[in-house]
Amino acid sequence: MSRWWVCLALCSVLVLQGCSGPWGRRQHVVLMAVNGQANAAIVIAKDATKVAKLAAMELQRHIHRSTDAVLPIVTDDAPVEPGSDRILVGESGATAALGLKAESLRAQEYVIRFLPRTVVLMGRDKEDRGPVTYDEADPFRFQTWPDLFDEQGTLYAVYDFLERFCGVRWYSPTEFGTVVPRTSSLAVFGRDVRRAPAFAYRDIGWPMGMSEVYNRVSSLWPDQAPQLDEIDQLGYPELRKRFPNRWDYIHAKRSMNRLFLHRMRLGGQKYQANHSFYGYYARFWEKAADPKQAEVFVERKPEFFAKGYEGQPPQMCYTHDAFIEQVIQDACDYFGGKGKKANAVAFGDFFALVPMDNGSWCKCDVCQAELNEAAKNRFFSNGYASEYIFGFANKVARAIRASYPDKFLATLAYAQYAYHPRWVRLEPNIAVQLCLHIRNIHDTAIQDNDLAILKSWATREKGRPVYLWLYYCFPQEVATNGQWHCFPGFFAHGIDRWFKLYHRYGVRGAFFNGWGQDVESYVTCKLLDDPTQSVDALLNDYFSGYYGAAAGPMKQLYLAIEETYSNPANYPAGFFGHQTKQAAWEYLGTEERMARFAALMAAAKQAAATDADKQRVALFEKEVWAYMTQGREKFLARARAEVGRASVPRMPDAGGEASKIEWAKAAVLTGFTKREGGAADRKLEGRLAHDGSHLYVQLEEKVDPKTLVTDGVVWASDDWEIFVARKPKRPYRQLGVGPTGAFEALVHGEEEGKWDSGVVVKSDTTAPDRWTTRLAFPLAMLVPGGAKPGDVLRFNIVRVVSVKGGRQVYVWSPESNVHEPDRFGEVTLAP
Repeated sequence: MSRWWVCLALCSVLVLQGCSGPWGRRQHVVLMAVNGQANAAIVIAKDATKVAKLAAMELQRHIHRSTDAVLPIVTDDAPVEPGSDRILVGESGATAALGLKAESLRAQEYVIRFLPRTVVLMGRDKEDRGPVTYDEADPFRFQTWPDLFDEQGTLYAVYDFLERFCGVRWYSPTEFGTVVPRTSSLAVFGRDVRRAPAFAYRDIGWPMGMSEVYNRVSSLWPDQAPQLDEIDQLGYPELRKRFPNRWDYIHAKRSMNRLFLHRMRLGGQKYQANHSFYGYYARFWEKAADPKQAEVFVERKPEFFAKGYEGQPPQMCYTHDAFIEQVIQDACDYFGGKGKKANAVAFGDFFALVPMDNGSWCKCDVCQAELNEAAKNRFFSNGYASEYIFGFANKVARAIRASYPDKFLATLAYAQYAYHPRWVRLEPNIAVQLCLHIRNIHDTAIQDNDLAILKSWATREKGRPVYLWLYYCFPQEVATNGQWHCFPGFFAHGIDRWFKLYHRYGVRGAFFNGWGQDVESYVTCKLLDDPTQSVDALLNDYFSGYYGAAAGPMKQLYLAIEETYSNPANYPAGFFGHQTKQAAWEYLGTEERMARFAALMAAAKQAAATDADKQRVALFEKEVWAYMTQGREKFLARARAEVGRASVPRMPDAGGEASKIEWAKAAVLTGFTKREGGAADRKLEGRLAHDGSHLYVQLEEKVDPKTLVTDGVVWASDDWEIFVARKPKRPYRQLGVGPTGAFEALVHGEEEGKWDSGVVVKSDTTAPDRWTTRLAFPLAMLVPGGAKPGDVLRFNIVRVVSVKGGRQVYVWSPESNVHEPDRFGEVTLAP
C-alpha cells in the first residue's frame, strides 16, 4: 500500500476519533509507524543538549509503548533511512536549515511545527551537552538529567506533542499512572504550536529534589503510617521486584517520579522566597555548640535582634541601620557571585527578605511605631505589620537597585504583613509572593479576604512580579498535627476558579505548600500550563482515561466528596477557619453520606474491567476511602470516651495568693495521656482549688529545668496551656505559660484577641528536678459573665513540648487536644 493511502486511512481514523485538524488548508502528515514498524527517525544535533537527548528518549519510549515500533535516534550529521519521515527534536543543523533558531524563543517557549514529512519539536534549552542515561536498570539515571528548573523547552515540546497528537496521558507517577493508546500504525498532523506554560514558576517543594517522596507528600495518610507502605506496594509492584535493595529502590523510584514531574512541566523559573533570617542566630547571636554550625559565627551583634525578650529573641530589629546594612551586604554578596550565607534563601535573580515565622515583633520604640493596630483583624492574613516589613524591604531594595538593577528582592505577603501597605510605596525591584488559603474553599470570609489581597497587590502597581504561596496542605496538615483524620479537601472546581483569576491578574507562578491528592495534582498541573482549559473537560479526561470502565462511579464519588467539602452550607453555622474533627465527621462525613460513598466505592470495584482499572481503583480505596472510614471510626470511638472530671474543693480565703493554698488538700489531676492516646511518658500533675473568689491551679512536671526550651514566644516554648469555658464549645479561653513565667491569654469565639484574665502567674524552675507553676485566676474574669462556687465549668490542661524539644502534646482530659472544646473535662467548684 502506498504512503498516500496509508496516510489517508490513518488520518480518517484520527479525525473520526476527534483529533483536530484545520481542513481549510493543506495538511502535513507525518507517518511515524506502520504495522508496528518505524516509519520515522528522531533527529537530534550531533552535540545535542541534555534536554534534547532526554526528550528524544522520552519520545522514542512512548511511541514504542503505543505502536511497538522503535523509532531510531540519529544525529543530524547522519542520513535518515530512505523513505523515513523526520522528527526533529531540539535545535540542530536540520532545524537551522529550516530557519528555526532557539534564540528566537522566549524563556520556556517551544514550537511544534508540521512540515512536509517532518515535524519539529524544539524549545529554549539550557546549554549543557553532557551525557544522559535513560536505562531503567540504572537507579541513579536521574543524576544525568536536566534539573527541573533548567530551561527545557524541547522537553515541553515533546510532552505537548505526545499529549496533543498521540493521546498520551500521565495521571500519576506510579506504574499505573501512564496511559498510552495502543495502535499498530500512527500518523500525526495538526496545527502548529508556539507557546510557553502560562505560569512561569511551578514549584511543589520537597519532591522537586527528592521526588521519591512525591506519593507521601500527596497522601492523606500521616508520615510513618503503615498504609503508606501498602500504597507504595500497590503503586510500584514491579519496581520493588527489580530493586529489592532498599536504597536502590529509593533511587529508582526517584528516577521514575522525577520523569513524571518533567512530564507535568513542573519547575520553570528560578525563584524562591521563605523565612530567610534564621541563619543570623548562628552568625550573630551566639556561637553554636555544634562545630559545623560554629564555623559560620562572625561576631555577637545583639543590636541586630528584636528588643524586649528574654533569651534568644524571636525576630530581628527591622529598623536597625546596622542590621539593614548587613542584609544589603549579604544580598550583594549573593548577586556578586559569592554564594548564599548560612540559611539564606535565594535562587536565580531573587534574594529573599522574609522575617521569622512568628508575630513577636521587636519592642523598641522605632519598630513599634511602624505597627498598625487598625490593620489587625480576625484573619490570619492581615496588615498589622505591612508598613513595618515592607518599609524594611524598601530600604534594602533601594541599595540593591543601585548596584544590581536587574535583580530582585523576594518577599512574602504573609500573616500580619499580607495586606498591601497603605503608606509605603514599594521599590520596583521587590517581588511579592502572596500566601493564600486556596483550599479553604468552604470559608467564604477567608476566600473574600484572600481575593482582596490578590486584587490589591495585582492591580495597584503594574509590572510588579507577583507570585503565590498556596496552602494545599489544609485540611490534611491540621488533621495530621492533631492526630486525627480530615474529611478530604477535594476542590477541583475551586482550583479552576482561582487559577483563572490568577491568570487574569498576571500572577507569574506558585509554590505549593502541600500537594495532592491525585485529581487535584493533575488539574493543578494542567491549569498551571494552560488555565484557559475547562476543568470539566479535564475531569472527564482524567476519569475516563485513568479508570476506564470504572470511570462513572469513580467520578461520581469524587464529585460527591468535592461538593461535600467545598459547599459552605455543609458546615456548622458561623464556621470559620480550618476544618475540625467535629466539622469533618459530624457535619461532612455523616453516616448517611458515608453510606452513599461506600455504595459508589463498591460500584467502582465491580465495574473495573482490566487489571489496570482494578489496580487504580484499589489505590484510591487504600489512599482515600480507607483513610476516611478509619477517620470516622476513630471519631465515633473518641465521642464515646469519658472526659476528665474533678471536684474542686473550697479553701479558706487566700486573697489571690496561690502560695497560701494548702495544696495537699487540693483536687489532684493525674492520668495525663498523649493526645493520640496512650499514657504520658512524662511525669505530669495538676492540682485545683478555689476560695470563692479565685481559682488556683498548680502544674508540676518532674523534669530537669535545664532541658526546657524558652524561645522568646510562649507558643514556641515548652508551655502549659489551660483551656476553660462554660460549655463544651466556643467561646472558650486559653492561657499559655512558659518556664520563665511569661504568659499569653487569648479568647476564642468572642471578639478574637487577648483575654484580660487578671491571672497572677508564678513559675519556679529553681529545683533541679521539677518545674512548678502556680496560677491564681479571679473567678469574675474566668469565663464570660464570671464564675462562682457551685458552677460546673469545662476545663482542660495541656502540656505542649516545644518543637525544639521534639513536639509532643499531653492532655488531662482523654482523647483531646489543644482547641477541642468538645473534649474539655468537667470541673465542679464546690459551694
